[in-house]
Amino acid sequence: MQKQTGARIVADGRGGVANNHPFVLAERGFAGRHPEVIKALFEDAVVQGQWLKTNIKQAAAIIAPLQGLEPAVAELALQRYQFNVAPLSASVAADQQKVADTFHELKLIPKPVRIADALPGNALKTASGN
Repeated sequence: MQKQTGARIVADGRGGVANNHPFVLAERGFAGRHPEVIKALFEDAVVQGQWLKTNIKQAAAIIAPLQGLEPAVAELALQRYQFNVAPLSASVAADQQKVADTFHELKLIPKPVRIADALPGNALKTASGN
């Protein structure tokens, strides 16, 4: 959008203004029955992220037409993306809890959400302090 419209950046979330964490979700029962699938998806995401990070121009040339963008626009977006694939940590869960609490306070969601309820076993204990 910035390159297409000539917009200028007023704020970008750096310095702790906002933490944006992408997530890959799995239905709990499936993940429990098929940990090998979850492991393979995670490993592939790491490999693909490393390829993207080292081949941004080539990746942009592939992605741009799929999204109806100019290659320079896709390239700028890819340059900004971190490609850090990692298991969910207690600190990320805490960040998400702050977002959920804020959304509830602003009445963007109707009732409080406990992020720990959605986490796998070990992360659940760490995030909830148990």
